[in-house]
Amino acid sequence: MDASARRVRSERDRRRLPERGPWARWTRRLAGLLATAVFLGVGFASAQMILPDTGKDGSAAVEAAPAATPTKASKTKKSDRKTKAGKPKGLTKAQKAARAAAVKQVRSQGFTTLSAADYNPKATLRVLIGRPVGDAGGGYQAFFFAKDAYLGKDALSPSTYLRVSKKGTSKSTVTLTYGVYAPGDPTGEPSGRKRVRFQLEGQAIHALDTIPLQTARLQRATG
Repeated sequence: MDASARRVRSERDRRRLPERGPWARWTRRLAGLLATAVFLGVGFASAQMILPDTGKDGSAAVEAAPAATPTKASKTKKSDRKTKAGKPKGLTKAQKAARAAAVKQVRSQGFTTLSAADYNPKATLRVLIGRPVGDAGGGYQAFFFAKDAYLGKDALSPSTYLRVSKKGTSKSTVTLTYGVYAPGDPTGEPSGRKRVRFQLEGQAIHALDTIPLQTARLQRATG
């Protein structure tokens, strides 16, 4: 088939198709625009779901992690440290040895100690209260020490009641409380009390207060 014949056939086929007006062309264009808009909208929504949120300064917003809560175990350990720090320390071997030597000194003079806790190895002037061995009614006497050296007793005669007083006692001063008899007091039960301070001066002890008389300090049962 030659070129002229083909042109004639094409012209005949074109005439058979219905003629399209201008509304058909605009409809096709609008449909294309709507399809493009839908496609772009789907792409934008997908990007918003994937990308992280950003703040006003353009930086990505990150959710703050919750602060760590301290555990009960850490609080217990802190409480244990406070308890251990506040616990008083015991005596050293040297201090225990000094106290044992003082108790032995009192024993060598025929007395037994009332309380070894009265002896304070951390003080300069130290004291022990003793009573005669095997004589419950023999009264009490105080034995003074300057560190490891024995100094002497509080008085030449014992007392029915004699204790170490915490009030007025320091590293170089010891306060003793004496029982003082009043008229009518039964034997062994003095109703009065008097504190007497003893102070270390050099290697000697001195009473800063008057010691009660022997008759006021001691009464022994007769018969």
